[in-house]
Parts: sequence; C-alpha cells; structure tokens
Amino acid sequence: MGNTINVQGSYIDVHDNENVYLSVDKAKVSMGQESSEESPTLTTELLLACVAQVREYFWSESSMAVIFCVCRDNYGYANNMSQFEREFDCQEGLLSNTFRNNPYMRLPVGKWKQNGVKERVLKLVDAYKKAVEERLKK
Repeated sequence: MGNTINVQGSYIDVHDNENVYLSVDKAKVSMGQESSEESPTLTTELLLACVAQVREYFWSESSMAVIFCVCRDNYGYANNMSQFEREFDCQEGLLSNTFRNNPYMRLPVGKWKQNGVKERVLKLVDAYKKAVEERLKK
C-alpha cells in the first residue's frame, strides 16, 4: 500500500515502487491520519445535526431526499439510500419513492436548476449547504 500526502487541501496518492519528489515551501503537510490543525470532521452526526437547522425549509418528509442528494454530491456520503434512511431515521423506501417521482434527483445537485426544479428545492439545498459549512467552521 502507498501513502497519502495532503498538501494545502490537495493530495498526491503515492503508490508502491514510485519515486516522488515533493518540495513544499511555507505549507502545512500532514501524513496519514495526523493533522496539524484542529477542525471539525465531516461525520454523519454533523450532517444529521444540520438537518434540524433547516427543517423550516421542509415541505414534507420527502425533503430528506434533497438532503440525501446534497450529502451524496457535496460531502462524499455513500450513494446508498437504505443506509441513509437508517442513519437519518427516515421511513424505509422514502428516498426511492421520492426519486421515482422526481427523476432530476439522479442528476448531480449542480444540474438541478437548469432542469427546472422548484425554487423551494433550491432554497433547501442552499440552506443545508450553508448549515454544514457553518458547522465545519466551528
């Protein structure tokens, strides 16, 4: 297995038997899981806590499908509806039913506006992303 070197938010994946020469001037470098800065970690718990902050933008429980898509596309959450329903305490089958009725949800969130989604959906997307970003800054 190789090592991963993180440099200023980007990464270089170093595989076995490769020579890599890295020159870094005035940058923070962290190896493996060690980090020189303390910052909140993006966890399922953090994503779940942010749902409570945006409930005022919900029109029904199917709004959780929007949250799923934002987590999937913006925060690296697994593209697994059943797992999301369990972890976010949603009714079983809620996401698949919502996706069936709203095919745009299979597209990346960034393409929704050009596909004519309702304004309330875009407001929820923006509010949730803002809530997550604010939590990450703390």
